[in-house]
Amino acid sequence: MPQIRISLVTKILPLFGLLLVIPLLSSHATLDPELLIRFLGLQLILALLLVQWVVNKQFKLRGLKSPLWIVWLLFAVYTGIRLLWGNSYSDSLFEWMKILSYQMLLFLLIQNFSFKELQKGIAWSLSILGMVLAVWGLVELVEVMQSGKLSIPLSTYQVKTVFGHRNLYLQILFLTLPFQLYLAVIEKSKTFTALIVTFSSLSLFLLIVLSNRTIWLSLVVTILLFTGFVLWKKRQKSTFLLILNKPFRWIGITISATLLLSILFFAFFTAADEAESHAGNILKLDNGSGKDRIELWKRTLQIIEENPAFGCGAANWKIEMLKFGNKGLVSENNVTYYQRPHNDFLWIASEYGLIGGIIYLLGFLIAFYQASSQIKKQQETHRQLFYLSLLFALTGFTLFSFFSFPHERIVSNITLFLLFALLITGKADNEIETTYAKNMVLKWMSFLLLALLVVGFFYFGYQRYTSESHSKLALAAKMDNQPKRVIEEIEQAESAYYQMDPLSTPLSWYAGLAWYQLGQPDSAIRCFTNALALNPYHVHVINDLASAYVQKGKNEQAISLYKKALKIYPEFEESALNLCAVYFNEHQNDSALSALSYLDLQTSNPNFKPYIKAILKAKIISILTKQGKTELIHSLPDDPEWYFLQYKTHKIEGISIENLIFDFSKQQKPY
Repeated sequence: MPQIRISLVTKILPLFGLLLVIPLLSSHATLDPELLIRFLGLQLILALLLVQWVVNKQFKLRGLKSPLWIVWLLFAVYTGIRLLWGNSYSDSLFEWMKILSYQMLLFLLIQNFSFKELQKGIAWSLSILGMVLAVWGLVELVEVMQSGKLSIPLSTYQVKTVFGHRNLYLQILFLTLPFQLYLAVIEKSKTFTALIVTFSSLSLFLLIVLSNRTIWLSLVVTILLFTGFVLWKKRQKSTFLLILNKPFRWIGITISATLLLSILFFAFFTAADEAESHAGNILKLDNGSGKDRIELWKRTLQIIEENPAFGCGAANWKIEMLKFGNKGLVSENNVTYYQRPHNDFLWIASEYGLIGGIIYLLGFLIAFYQASSQIKKQQETHRQLFYLSLLFALTGFTLFSFFSFPHERIVSNITLFLLFALLITGKADNEIETTYAKNMVLKWMSFLLLALLVVGFFYFGYQRYTSESHSKLALAAKMDNQPKRVIEEIEQAESAYYQMDPLSTPLSWYAGLAWYQLGQPDSAIRCFTNALALNPYHVHVINDLASAYVQKGKNEQAISLYKKALKIYPEFEESALNLCAVYFNEHQNDSALSALSYLDLQTSNPNFKPYIKAILKAKIISILTKQGKTELIHSLPDDPEWYFLQYKTHKIEGISIENLIFDFSKQQKPY
């Protein structure tokens, strides 16, 4: 009896932990509240699965000949090799640890569980997760609605439960929906069926009203897939539809009612014109998020073009992307920075080359092929329906990968590799190779290797967690204008495990900025130089290093760096004004005036007009002095607007400063 209990617990706990514990983990101590804490949670579940595997009396290996297993193992090995071409090795190594962790998870799942065990465990765990997230999301939606009608889509971004973003929340909610509907069909208890249908209707309602266009697309595609499946079954004259006619009818009625309720919700609780505009912008690529995605994809293709075979290196997209500037992007303000191109396939190809991109894409293609094959092959109605649910989830994940970044997120990848495990075990149940005592050495060596990896990954993740906690404290100190505290926190945060914050800004930049504030340019230069080595295209790092050189009187180095920043991003006003100031202080008025041309005449920068006045006045005085008209110098206006108008005329009409001064001289002559 005790053995049965232990076996039952070891079977249930890992799947429960993967789908009902890890997704709910969150930490306010770190800048990213989800990533690191869930990575640590994944390592603990892997440790539990390892124990479960090693206590088996027989050493079972199965599924290792599966093309799906082989291609993902190949991807993990290849990305590990690509670590040799990284820039920030702490980030590169962490990316690989995530990839290898998913491969270890896949291996242990197919060794520890049969298809039926995974089928029941995953279907129920995902369904319960969906129920929890649906109720949670509804509560947050009601809270948002208390302030009045919803603004679409801005108001809906506040509904995100334990995920960092509404889109990530909706993606996970979508992945749970097919399995909720599957249970609603196969469940014999009418009461329980009604309960599941109610929660799945709530999930569908949230997926519609929270207005994520990729989710809408995924819903449409899955409906089309299901329609195609039904037509295929009718052509085959299958009994499938007859057997499931009643539950399908009730589910269809419920879904129709949910759609009607969603339409009524938009009509009465949202600003109708905004909702219509949001829906109408789905295919528009000239503004909003669609425009940003296209621009990001263009830059990503440029990165691929530079390193087509092997890519720019793991975790390097966020760095390489900066050298193309951010003109036309939301990040144009140089305050926010994109960390991924919102297309996982392009992302992988840019960092790991076309070789890595093809392997990654091949993994999805094989999964689709195997899912479709299983749907055709299955004779049992409920098992065929389960594979159909799996295909719907896989389709949704693929669409998310095309327009978003599930590759980065722990919960998304756990769900994906659980789907892969289902496909492999569904085919490998009768392909088990069992070895006995003569190969126990191999078993223990494999166990020790995996155990060392799990312990090492947990330690690395914990160190990053600690570092990021100190980084968050440093940012808080920066906001409070406490430079000494910033330096203290960054010293504790920066290590071999963690060198850049989640927005690709090197930690040493924050320390350099604090030293600069404290009037210690030598320390600032040291920190900024280290930051520049990590991210050579970060315009704030380049600009601030140049400013530190100015403070040391090294104007040549400063001018070179300001020009570098402006070459990357010509619209960066701070560097343009700083370059202008250096030239002015060097009495190079023509160069200073030329530097001003980087700024738009309509800029709201408060320093623009004072700089124009100082430079233009100095140049005018120089011209009048050369012309022997020094008596006119005292007649020069003091109003910055006058100088701005002269500069504007110079820029728009192409009139030289000398001719403007000639006109000014004539106006000042007595009649």
